[in-house]
Amino acid sequence: MPRLFCGIEADPEPRRKAEDRGLKVIGMDLNGVWPYDDNQFDVVHCAQVIEHLHNTRLFAQETFRVLKPGGTAVITSENLTSFLNTAAMLLGYTPFTLMKVCGWYLGNPLGLHYREEEERSVPITHPAFSGVTGHIRALSVLQAKELFEKIGFEAHVRSIGLMPIPDRLGEHLERLMPRRGHFLLIDARKPLAAAPK
Repeated sequence: MPRLFCGIEADPEPRRKAEDRGLKVIGMDLNGVWPYDDNQFDVVHCAQVIEHLHNTRLFAQETFRVLKPGGTAVITSENLTSFLNTAAMLLGYTPFTLMKVCGWYLGNPLGLHYREEEERSVPITHPAFSGVTGHIRALSVLQAKELFEKIGFEAHVRSIGLMPIPDRLGEHLERLMPRRGHFLLIDARKPLAAAPK
């Protein structure tokens, strides 16, 4: 049986690049219901997307719905309570994770792109604009774990990358600060006898 690979991308430019490589990609807003059948996929992979969504709960529910029993979701995002974000807030600045407001980098003069404007192919009137051009919600390790477990997943969530500390030292320090890495790694498994909540 042939393997089914599907992609979703709201931003037209990356979607076009994926299609040019022969991938089947749907352009849609992930804040809504996905156009896939229940129990259709073995794996859902999502990298650096959920922080762009306002309906994070529906995203988690849709992930659960489209996964086959025993299927796995592997999701990465930014960690609101990272060492870097916490330090910014202690200084009275916006967390680095939330600096980008609809394409403008604001609120933290320590940020790499502070006061820059990101150019995007999505106009401000497009329904996907805010999600494509800014971070709307950032989760913590505990919050992400609770969200995915409440949906019905068996969830393991940890943080990785203790920025701005170099990787070698950061790997050792992560054991002392297990929820302070800059990125979330969510490993969520749909139980074999799963019932959505």
